[in-house]
Amino acid sequence: MHAGDLVPLGRSGIEVTRLGLGLASIGGLFEPVSEAQAHSTIESGWASGIRLFDTAPVYGYGRSETRAGDALRHLPREEFVLCTKVGRLTEPGGMDTQPIWADPPPGGGPRLDYSYRGVVASVEQSLQRLGLDRIDILHIHAPEQD
Repeated sequence: MHAGDLVPLGRSGIEVTRLGLGLASIGGLFEPVSEAQAHSTIESGWASGIRLFDTAPVYGYGRSETRAGDALRHLPREEFVLCTKVGRLTEPGGMDTQPIWADPPPGGGPRLDYSYRGVVASVEQSLQRLGLDRIDILHIHAPEQD
């Protein structure tokens, strides 16, 4: 087995590498991560053959998506699969009940919102932070909380 081996993702028609790279850490999970470290992490994953990248708006309150987009936007878009999540909007007044993000950016925290409007707003905000033309896979983030 090789990190770059492609396998079908269920019946979705999407093929993904056997290994993916979760990007919570580049959002500052538990400890600060520099821009350079974040980019190096994604570049190392790419060099290892990983083509599946998973982020979320709540990871560092948008920081992970911004950094992922900065690093991925210069790579061939048809060669990687990008996942993010819906269900938590990062906004002023949002509250994180588990403050696990080191040095979060100013401007608020997450607020649970699984409504139609919330999902649409989350996707639009994610695309803006990512600076990419599409998201390949959307996960519902912690649906058991609502």
